[in-house]
Amino acid sequence: MNPNLIPAVDPAGVPGPLWLFHVLLVLTFFLHLLFMNLSLGGAILAAVGHYRSGGRRDDFRAVLASRLVGVNSYGISLTITTGVAPLLFIQVLYQQYFYAATILIAPVWFGMLVLLIVGYYAAYFHKFRSAPDRRNSGGVWLIVSAVMFFLIAMIHVAVNLIHAQPEKWASLADGSWFVLADPTYWPRLLHFGFAGIGFSALVATWWSVRRASDGDDVETNTAIARWTWRWVLWTTALQVVDGFVLLMVLPRPVLLGMMRGGAATLVPLTLAIVLGIGLLMMLARVTNPVENPGLVTGTLAAMTLTIAIMTITRHQVRAIYLEPSTAQFQIGVVSQWGNFVLFAVLLVAGLATVGFMVRRVLTSPASGVDAA
Repeated sequence: MNPNLIPAVDPAGVPGPLWLFHVLLVLTFFLHLLFMNLSLGGAILAAVGHYRSGGRRDDFRAVLASRLVGVNSYGISLTITTGVAPLLFIQVLYQQYFYAATILIAPVWFGMLVLLIVGYYAAYFHKFRSAPDRRNSGGVWLIVSAVMFFLIAMIHVAVNLIHAQPEKWASLADGSWFVLADPTYWPRLLHFGFAGIGFSALVATWWSVRRASDGDDVETNTAIARWTWRWVLWTTALQVVDGFVLLMVLPRPVLLGMMRGGAATLVPLTLAIVLGIGLLMMLARVTNPVENPGLVTGTLAAMTLTIAIMTITRHQVRAIYLEPSTAQFQIGVVSQWGNFVLFAVLLVAGLATVGFMVRRVLTSPASGVDAA
């Protein structure tokens, strides 16, 4: 590794204990992942549902697509908003690596903003063109939105791999596409993709079961719940398989670091594996989710817990990747507790606001043109 390629440590120091910022990075990234899964997976599932329905608005898959696009109206905004805090904490802990990586592929990184704008507007174009007084269903915009969000996921996986491997930065001189040949790139990308589809499908199942239990259009909601439940089952199965593949293709020093990390690394990893297999068992037991609302809610809770634990493991893998580099630097600590208290208050207030918004959407949803 050429240490000259790694920028110097910020002389201002870290404004608090390092452990605190590691916890905050994991926590805020977990919140970001929840909305990111809804946006990415919801866009893909909406596109598939729309075209499987043949454009017939009375088909349950078209109803599902409309619901998912409605969720994305909020989900995309919340994905962007909740992504700010993790970026700030990465700047505190890993600015030498993360921002260097974004500079090394600056055109692609800035291009992500264009993809995000196009994907966001495409979702809204579909909503407006699908209003009841329109004949054109605007299904092409669903595909555009799904493709844009998937490309954004590709960029984020690339940046994550680049910033975690500064010893390979020199290879970027031969072209930034080298990262696509990394053995872990495609398993990482598929892991995120399957997780997004599975989580959004499970949320759609939970909502349909809830509405069917209330006697609201039982036939349509039952059909939606059955269809999305199968998506949850198969994407979870594929994610479990892909997870083992990803574990096996990790660089040997990283894999050994995980195995030798003791309880700190092995407990979260083991829990994630057990929960993944447990989810498969829960999903395989049910053919009609409407008849098992309690199990559906429990499965959603278990999947959310799995995402939380895998967020911890992901962070630990990054730390092991970077350990040879970070060992060369000593980061100073200059605590700024006033700023931290202000951030904590605003974070709690923001989460409370989001919770209030979600509750209003669930209890008093808009319909028709007003929903757009």
